[in-house]
Formats: sequence, C-alpha cells, structure tokens
Amino acid sequence: MPSEPPKPPEETGLIIRRGSGLAILPNGAPPVLSEIINRSLAHIQTSTSIATPKRIAGEECEFEIASSVKLVMCWIPPGEFLMGSPEDEMGRCDSETQHRVKITQGFWLAKTQTTQAQWQAVMGNNPSRFQGEDLPVENVSWNDICGNESGPGGFLGELNGRLPSGGRFHLPTEAQWEYACRAGTTGPDSGDLHEMGWYSDNSDDRTHPAGEKKPNAWGLHDMLGNVWEWCSDWYGDFDPSAVTDPTGPADGSYHVIRGGGWYSDAYFARCSYHDGFSPYYDFDGSLGFRLARGQP
Repeated sequence: MPSEPPKPPEETGLIIRRGSGLAILPNGAPPVLSEIINRSLAHIQTSTSIATPKRIAGEECEFEIASSVKLVMCWIPPGEFLMGSPEDEMGRCDSETQHRVKITQGFWLAKTQTTQAQWQAVMGNNPSRFQGEDLPVENVSWNDICGNESGPGGFLGELNGRLPSGGRFHLPTEAQWEYACRAGTTGPDSGDLHEMGWYSDNSDDRTHPAGEKKPNAWGLHDMLGNVWEWCSDWYGDFDPSAVTDPTGPADGSYHVIRGGGWYSDAYFARCSYHDGFSPYYDFDGSLGFRLARGQP
C-alpha cells in the first residue's frame, strides 16, 4: 500500500494571508486579539488617506522642461464657480453670460506666464518684441504654441516630444483659466488690479518680468495684464446652461485669449473678459501663454 503523505507543518505565530486581509493565529490565541489584528489590517487596506495625501490649492510642484530649466506649477483643485460676469459689471460684454461651471478634475497651472528663457530652451529662438530672459514670451500665435491643421507641432509638440510617457503639457481650457484666475473670488479682478497686474495705467508701455506682481489666492502671478494668454478653446458666446468640464465650441475661426495685456485698459483686464484671435495671429508684443498639465 502506498504510504500516507506527510502532514504539512503546523502553522505557528501570526500568519497573514496575502490579499485576504486576514490574520491567522495559532490555536488557543485569545479571540479578542484576533479581532483587533483583523480590524487593523482591514483599515490599512481600505484607507486611501495614507497613500494619497490630499493636495491643497496653490500647492507648488517643479517640472523640468529642458536641461536645467524648471517650470513651477500650482495645484488647481476641482470645484464649481460662476463663469462670466453679472450684468452690472463695469466693462462687461454681452458674450459674458454668467453660468455655473463644474471642474471635476484638479490640474496644474504654471505659476507665471511662459518666459522667454523657457521658450528659448525648448524652441531655440526668441520671437519677442521686448527682449529679456525673465520677461514673458510674446509675439507667438496659437499655431506657434500648438501646431497647425497639418498635425502636431509648435512649442507643445517639441516640449511633449522630449518627455517620458505620462503627463503632457497643454494650454488650459477657457473654463480652467477663469476658474484659476478667480481663485475662489467673485469680483471682476480677484483682487486689487494695480497690485496684481501690469496694464495701461502702470506698465510704462512694455512687458515686465514674470512674477513681479502680487499673486492671486492660489499663487498664480500675472493672470491679469502683462500679456494676453491663449487658451485651447475656439471662441464663442457663453451658453447660460450649467456645464461640466467645458472645452468650448467644436470648431471656429478664432481661439480664445484671456487676461488683458500691458496696453489694456482695466475693463479688458478682468477675470471674465474674453476675446478671440485667428490662430495665425501673433499681435506685436502682447500675446503669450501659460502652461497647464493634468494630474500626474
């Protein structure tokens, strides 16, 4: 007759079954001890706060976009806001119909407008009218940044082509831009415009180094003034309906610009003012941009 197979060795001590969330104790262990250990394991396995700390608005992160060239970005949390302006706001345009917008995904937004040093590091040239490494890059069209109808290209094509797989830089949508510009405020300027932006009353008819003015509540500089900022959307009037994560019209002739520039009167340098230019247009000395990036 075949011999009886040997018995497996008796399990001793505290044994944790992989993936089960259960602890096995040897015979005779107090039941209360087993209950305490099993509950503790369940808490560790189901808790997300330990592994994924919650980011706060304005939290900063540094990204390298070229050798020794850094880009500081601020965290913009998900949330809801009223996009557009009330009918009694000074300088209001009819296209600024106020409506509720929900932003469901947090994202990173550059702390300052893209500088000439950053553009030069990626593109190897400097198209700007007002020259200076720490000045915002300008004289750049939407196509210079995003490429044109023939395919990907421009600054973003060059930048993202150098990066390892993962997050990608892009222009913010118009809704993302206004949400970040307001940073929880509801007025026209998200603060004192003279303290926060370079515009016609204080710019001396030129651009100024990025980040010199006071930031908004989420750490973003020059959201109003200095140079206009391109957004990803095609230009169109606002719909009064509530929307979630809007990306603008499906097509059009003009892309959105936001924020006003060094030559702009105060009523252009408002959170809700929007306009549009041809994607081929670079407008001497006043059109720039800032980068956005999804959650890594």
